[in-house]
Amino acid sequence: MQGNDYSYMEDLHVGQTFGGGPVDVTAAEIIAFASKFDPQPFHTDAEAAKHSVFGELVASGWHTAALTMRLILEYSPKMKGGMVGRSIEKLNWLHPVKPGDQLSFKGEILELRGSASNPARGIMRVRNATFNQHGDKVLESESVIFVPRRTA
Repeated sequence: MQGNDYSYMEDLHVGQTFGGGPVDVTAAEIIAFASKFDPQPFHTDAEAAKHSVFGELVASGWHTAALTMRLILEYSPKMKGGMVGRSIEKLNWLHPVKPGDQLSFKGEILELRGSASNPARGIMRVRNATFNQHGDKVLESESVIFVPRRTA
């Protein structure tokens, strides 16, 4: 799919992968996000963070998840009418994200099937992994997403 083309469930296949990046992480963004949504000292104050379990300023896991969502939307197939999340069945934060990190992601389709209750909708299970510039996996998730179908 290129340009303004949109995908439907029928355009996808199990095992298909997609990904992209990077997105840069800055100290200012870490502090701004955490100040509003996760105001713990190791996310909001570089000096206080030195005395935390991390020993330095780190991004909130929710900030990492939000950056991952941005990457997913930017680099996944564009679905007609958008993708609607049904659930996140697994979400693991594996390594802290730090100022100066560059995050990229890879997604893989694990399952595709039609919806039993709505023939115009498909259900896609996808595994996403987010990596820093060193190749360390910082987040992994498994989600179920509603996707449009071309045929009912």
